[in-house]
Amino acid sequence: MLKSFFPMDRAEALALAFLVAFSVFSFLPAWRSEEIAGMAVFGWLMAALMVLSPALALWVFGRPGKR
Repeated sequence: MLKSFFPMDRAEALALAFLVAFSVFSFLPAWRSEEIAGMAVFGWLMAALMVLSPALALWVFGRPGKR
């Protein structure tokens, strides 16, 4: 039988789970009205997600692995 997906490393699965959990946390309605330094916490979390996502992906996929 033909598999339609490549196997996922443990570190890749953990990075994916962390990014999904951080995204869910970031989109909570409570962060829309709270402000830090004149900007909504939602904006800070989105900025962190835009920096953190590619940095984490580069670190996980760029490390010497088992493959």
